[in-house]
Amino acid sequence: MLRTHTCGELTAHDVGKEVRLCGFVDGVRNLGSLVFVDLRDCYGITQLNVKPADQERWHLRSEDSIQAKGTVVLRSAPNHDLPTGEIEIDVHEVTVYSESETTPFPIQDEVTASEETRLEYRYLDLRRPKMFRYLKTRALISQYAREFLTKEGFLEVDTPTLIKSTPEGARDYLVPSRTFPGSFYALPQSPQLYKQLLMVAGVDRYFQLAHCYRDEDQRADRQPEFMQIDCEMSYVEREDVLRIIEGLLKDLFRRIKGVELPDFARLSYKEAIERYGSDKPDLRFGMTLEEVTDVLGRSGFKAYEGKTIEALLVPQMAAKVSRKHMDEDNVLAKKFGVFGVSHLKFEEGKWNASIVKNIQPEALEELTRRLRPQEGDLLLLCADLDKERACLALGALRLEYGKKLGLMSKDDYRPLFVIDWPLFERDKDGRIVSLSNPFTRPVDEDLPYLDSDPTRIRSTSYDTVLNGVELSSGALRIHDAKVQRKVFSLLGLTEEDIDVRFGFLVKALRFGVPPEGGFGIGIERLAMELCQTDNVRDVVAFPKNLRGAEPMSECPSPVPQEDLDVLSLQIVRKGEDHV
Repeated sequence: MLRTHTCGELTAHDVGKEVRLCGFVDGVRNLGSLVFVDLRDCYGITQLNVKPADQERWHLRSEDSIQAKGTVVLRSAPNHDLPTGEIEIDVHEVTVYSESETTPFPIQDEVTASEETRLEYRYLDLRRPKMFRYLKTRALISQYAREFLTKEGFLEVDTPTLIKSTPEGARDYLVPSRTFPGSFYALPQSPQLYKQLLMVAGVDRYFQLAHCYRDEDQRADRQPEFMQIDCEMSYVEREDVLRIIEGLLKDLFRRIKGVELPDFARLSYKEAIERYGSDKPDLRFGMTLEEVTDVLGRSGFKAYEGKTIEALLVPQMAAKVSRKHMDEDNVLAKKFGVFGVSHLKFEEGKWNASIVKNIQPEALEELTRRLRPQEGDLLLLCADLDKERACLALGALRLEYGKKLGLMSKDDYRPLFVIDWPLFERDKDGRIVSLSNPFTRPVDEDLPYLDSDPTRIRSTSYDTVLNGVELSSGALRIHDAKVQRKVFSLLGLTEEDIDVRFGFLVKALRFGVPPEGGFGIGIERLAMELCQTDNVRDVVAFPKNLRGAEPMSECPSPVPQEDLDVLSLQIVRKGEDHV
């Protein structure tokens, strides 16, 4: 064998052993009479003691791939920061498997190279110990999730990745068919329809580690291809599914991070928006919103008349907020469609702001009684015709001030389920659109609103949120063919559309369907939380950049015309004539 041990396992108990180690040269320290070489693999680092004459013969350089043979001896100056720091290898033979050029950045945890450079040389970036820890954490998520779900009676079933294109929110990635010219497969945005059909097939509990694809703009927590722990269960109510989600996440955090998550809180969508200004609220700190329309709506300030007025009281920030900071707050708030926010400082027992002169003294006194501010507190007010817009604007500012005040410890975990979401909303053109997916089951008592006011219907969907990050979403599914057709029609699909796009599902609903529900936990976002990084590309082996490209392999890339001919495809760019 090429190696007897890894570079992370030898200790003082191994002194005297003849060993063979393999790895990359992490660094060479030539002290004249002594030469020390740090040998690194993904398990750790071991120091090699090399004779100067041998170093002149071998010319070891950083990142060379080598084998070292020698004897384990005690170090004269132990390094207690390393698991192997008590010993070193007295080397008598080295084999250089491959010499390395100078790398474009140091192979160490902290580097200054741009992300684009690191992605171009991703195989070197992954040699960094931090990156390997991220990969290992992600691998443990998959391993432990399989173990937990198998113990809970789930059966792992793979579903296709070449499927029918159906509307599910984002754009599909399309794959042309050679055997059916002009027709396309789609890559799945999720295994949604197949897992529902597995329940129809009698597979009581299903799971898979599913590859999913969505053609949408990239963000720090989003990739065009991602994985999720995907589950579905038959004959269940909402609490049955939530119990599995909570148990799985508690198990993963306990085994991977040694953290005991608290019991998951529950908030309705309405409560989350009205108290925290977010559908994925961060519960690590308070600073909740409060509606003060009854106090300020008739206070004499015309800009507030007829609007919902929301308040956010920020402790001890009055003296720290400059005009520049106020302008930045307004820029952020306006992204949510509101006019802006007003800043009031509570100083010397009264409110201080330019708008105070427009508000009746009695209203200001009532505002003080309602909010009970302390000296030096800052109050943000947002007024808008739409209550939710005002809440969302202040919710974004709540997070910004939470960061400024240091209220969001990465070692404090506050999980919750957000439940009772609206099933539908109206877009800017007044059309009914789904807030989840079109297969989400309405709350039973709200079914009469399908014919009267669909926007009043609550759904059986649920999101899992941890520290302001959505880890999973799910819902109970429609198991009645008539209800499913009604939902499709409300979303603007004709009977022909339904049959063409979802005919196979509607047909299956005619043959006895269990009440079912499921969820999908995003593996990348979960890994981000466990690794305490805010960039999803850190936890993906070979990620795409923000443009959806992979700098290392330079994909996407053109293909030869003969390959397109086989698929009966022709590239026509915008503005060009099509012949």
